[in-house]
Amino acid sequence: MREINLHGHTLFAAKTAAVEHIGNAYNMDEDGISFIHGHNGGTAIRDYLRSTNLIADLGKDGLNVIRRLDTSKPGSTVIYFT
Repeated sequence: MREINLHGHTLFAAKTAAVEHIGNAYNMDEDGISFIHGHNGGTAIRDYLRSTNLIADLGKDGLNVIRRLDTSKPGSTVIYFT
């Protein structure tokens, strides 16, 4: 599974990267993607990855991604494509 590190990204840059990487992984029939975002310095990126806003942004790019989240580790979010 591909792992993407979003540490040091602005929220805008993280959103752009997340949509791009999810689209690529989804279109390549991968099982999912893991994002490392941290949890001590702020939660905006984590919250975005776990929200319906991400799904809306993917939809704007023409992606109808059905997902299942693994949020068991506070510093990362794994998105599985179902």
